[in-house]
Amino acid sequence: MSNALGSTLIASTDAQQLLRDVPGLAARLARADHRRDDFLALDDWLLAQHGIPAEAEAALLAATQGSPAAQHGWLKLDALSLVITRDRLVALPQQPEDAADAAQLITDVLAHLPALGALHAPADDAGFALLDLAAPAGARFQPVWRVAGRPLDAHLPDGPRGADWRRWLTEAQMLLHVHPLNEAREARGLRPLNALWLSGGAPSAPPPRAAGVHLIGAHPLRCALPLADVTVAQTLVWLHQPGQPVPAPVSARLNASRLDLRVLETSGSQHYRLLPWHRLRVWRKPPAGSP
Repeated sequence: MSNALGSTLIASTDAQQLLRDVPGLAARLARADHRRDDFLALDDWLLAQHGIPAEAEAALLAATQGSPAAQHGWLKLDALSLVITRDRLVALPQQPEDAADAAQLITDVLAHLPALGALHAPADDAGFALLDLAAPAGARFQPVWRVAGRPLDAHLPDGPRGADWRRWLTEAQMLLHVHPLNEAREARGLRPLNALWLSGGAPSAPPPRAAGVHLIGAHPLRCALPLADVTVAQTLVWLHQPGQPVPAPVSARLNASRLDLRVLETSGSQHYRLLPWHRLRVWRKPPAGSP
């Protein structure tokens, strides 16, 4: 399959900047059929395409590192920044440059809390850790990607032992609040990583199926999924970073006569379908302020 055919999925934190970064895209999308859907996290989409339940993400990452299935379950630990927005507590995700600090904070905090199992720490640039539970969790956990940028209360652990895990998160938050590394981050003008997050819970993950997906950009699941070569990919996924150049394979698809594009952003999911005859829709203009 030519890399100018097939569907394209772009995950972007700034949809307006995306239009500025891709010349001519606003004009093309103005003539396309458009549908707006609810918020969809890229991680949810990637896992679903490859047949992996969200609760098995931690087990999948553990298997990628050569760890066996757990007896009681695998948990993934991430460090986040909590901020108060109006009257809500909102979790902001790590930035790529936070990874080494996040790994250090997770290791330090767990050393001061009751042992929950065996800690498996990937490389510092991963920014997370995995926990092989010593006993059943007795709770359900929401993935970190569903929490980021959203009110925290609706995503806290629940289930028979949900309250125990919520207390554990509170204790971790108190330790992070006074950690010297966070004080140093604030002195450098960086947000403190002042909360831990738990996700996963499944003891093992099914083998991921091939889905014809090619991923452009750094992502924790890249090493865990059977991604397709760009020349034969059915779906091309681009992790847009504001201001970065458009990769050639993405540009080829965005400028093809037919376009099947989905844009994942924090406010929702946008789906565009452009056919050759849509060029006749000359009365449709890009929104005011578009490049």
